[in-house]
Amino acid sequence: MKKIVFFKSAYLFTFLSLLFLSCSNSDDDNVITPTDEKNIVETAQETDILSSLVSALLKADENDNSNLVGTLSGEGPFTVFAPTNEAFANLLSGLDGYDSLEDFDTPEKRELLASILTYHVVAAQAMSTDLSNNQSITTVQGEDVIINIDGSVFIADATDVNAEVISADIETSNGVVHVINKVLIPQSVLDALVTEAELNNIVEIAVATDDLSLLVGALQQANAGLVDVLSGTGPFTVFAPTNEAFVALLDSLGDDYNGLADFDTDEEKALLVKILTYHVVGNAAALSTDLSAGQMIATLQGEEVTINLDGGVYIEDATDMKATVVTADVMASNGVVHVIDKVLLPQEVLDALQPNIVSLAQSVDDLSLLVDALIQADAGLIEVLSSEGPFTVFAPTNEAFGNLLEVLGDEYNSLADFDTENEKAILAKILTYHVVSGAKVLSTELTDGQKIETVQGANVTISIHDNVFISDATVSMATVTMADVTASNGVVHIIDKVLLPQEVLDLLGH
Repeated sequence: MKKIVFFKSAYLFTFLSLLFLSCSNSDDDNVITPTDEKNIVETAQETDILSSLVSALLKADENDNSNLVGTLSGEGPFTVFAPTNEAFANLLSGLDGYDSLEDFDTPEKRELLASILTYHVVAAQAMSTDLSNNQSITTVQGEDVIINIDGSVFIADATDVNAEVISADIETSNGVVHVINKVLIPQSVLDALVTEAELNNIVEIAVATDDLSLLVGALQQANAGLVDVLSGTGPFTVFAPTNEAFVALLDSLGDDYNGLADFDTDEEKALLVKILTYHVVGNAAALSTDLSAGQMIATLQGEEVTINLDGGVYIEDATDMKATVVTADVMASNGVVHVIDKVLLPQEVLDALQPNIVSLAQSVDDLSLLVDALIQADAGLIEVLSSEGPFTVFAPTNEAFGNLLEVLGDEYNSLADFDTENEKAILAKILTYHVVSGAKVLSTELTDGQKIETVQGANVTISIHDNVFISDATVSMATVTMADVTASNGVVHIIDKVLLPQEVLDLLGH
């Protein structure tokens, strides 16, 4: 995106019509001694009232593809309409965020400056006596200036105000300089300035878009100054989730989050800030055409999103579901907005929002005996399954544990009967036979006949026939009754049977 500066007043043409200068032809500072020994750049460098012009040329040449100083020091011949220092000062006073030429501090801004400067250069030597009223002269920038002769020589640009030649026919070794009292603005730059001035900023665009009202509400609810940030200079790239995307997020978070207002504690607001800043790229306005497949982009939240261009433009976050860009390249005065159909979630937020495996089991009534078994085993399994992981857990239901106790006979009427050290060790072996360490294995990643090593040491075998089954050392298989219950540190598959390894069968005498 070409970043364009803009005028403080929305009434751009009104402002430009007031850019008159009061330089007098009789001022001693405006007297320049012509010399055919020095080129145009050297002449400007030795002329106090043209120091801003020299600085502007040097600033534009900070771009790799610019060599204005070298060109104007070359053979020529050239005609240069050279604005005074006061002319540059008046231009800068009307540009938002530009107190000096040093504020042209990006390649895009310097490109704009170069366009303005080359509009003051003609690739031919034209003395004042060669000029005629209404004469049209093509500049190096590509657009024309018009000569007006009415008691003096005036140069008309794309604005409503002419520049006056206050010192003419300064001959140099490679052309002629005419000093003028106004910086000339070409139509292309004027159009760019007007276009930029008319654009709303990112927040204003969101406020004006009905389908982004929940995004605006989220920015306000977070109460972290994000509205002010995204109303600032930028540039920013914002991936903006629709209302439907926010509703889907709230639905996935459960009964505790029926609306954005439920992010009401300091911790929850901080979480909302992390979600929102994960949708913002700072110091860049990236159009969809600037994106490439597999590109990883750092967000203000700190983590990256990944670009997927497989049949469309998609944004991948830390979840298993990518967001689709449904409307791209909505231009703002301070960046660009891409509307997406999903709220993006970084890993940090997933970890905070999703319970770990133990917390998940504790929240499911039908897994209460699994939790009791983990506690009864007294082998640190609660702490292990609450750690970073990842783990895959095949979680037996309460009924599955009830069936196991019946099989074991009268000595085991409840899990509390695993009360000796040896029995607790057996219970730990049973439980670790349900855990795969170092992997979050979704049901879609399982294959028929696959053998998976458990933490206990022995393998379980996967069978897939219209459903997913787990084979242990017994003759009966467990059925996966609910797959892919995601936790912050792995995944849980709920099964209808307690799995038993051969080691435990041997110890129990079965």
